[in-house]
Order: sequence, then C-alpha cells, then structure tokens
Amino acid sequence: MRAWWLALHGVVLAAIVELGAPWPVKCLALLAALGHAAVFRPRPTPRLVLHGDGRVALPELGFEDFRVGPRSRHCGLWIRLDLRSAERALDILLLADQLDDFRWRSLRAELERLRTGGAPADTGGDPRPDLR
Repeated sequence: MRAWWLALHGVVLAAIVELGAPWPVKCLALLAALGHAAVFRPRPTPRLVLHGDGRVALPELGFEDFRVGPRSRHCGLWIRLDLRSAERALDILLLADQLDDFRWRSLRAELERLRTGGAPADTGGDPRPDLR
C-alpha cells in the first residue's frame, strides 16, 4: 500500500512539473501534492481474525461478532468480504498483495469452505492466525 501511495504522488508531481503554468503556480501545486502525500497517508489495514465457526472480528475497530455474509466473493487477485452483525454490515475489499501467500490461500480456502457448508476446519472455535 505504501508503494502505491508513493507512486501515485510521484505521477502527480511529474504531471505538475510538465504543466504549462508559471513556476510560482507549479511550486504551490508541488507543495500541495507533497503536503497531501504526507498528511493523508492511508491507514494500515486493520487486523482481521477469522474464527473456525465462521465468525469474524476486527479488534482494532472494536467489532467482535461479525458473520461472513452471502455476498462474499473471492478470486485470485481480490477478496470481497461481506460482514454482517446484528447492528451493522461492512464490506471489506482485500487485494492479494496485502497478505502473504500462505494467509491469502488460507483465507480463500476458509471462505470456500464456508460457502459450500463444509465441515469446520477446527471445531474449537479458536481464532486463526492474524490475517493482516
């Protein structure tokens, strides 16, 4: 995520330099773009804890009792989590580069198991490793 953020602002800075405007205007635009890059950095991905019985928790956000909803989808490059509780619903989009390969495959396998209604991977309901 950090590389994407830096690349985005690098493209913006290059475009400002190529802009056909006076240098004082370009300098103000460059300062604004650099200020935006520094101040409005994306927040880190919250920790996602998937329990064996299909419950999901987001401890940093204070959400403990979500269930994976029917609109959850996954493919090789992204996972869309439809999380539902009694009070609210959340949609979370995860991209493949946000998790290491093992956690990515584990999450996709668990989502497939939940979708097909297969037997739980562990019946104790213990939390899975951090899927951040």
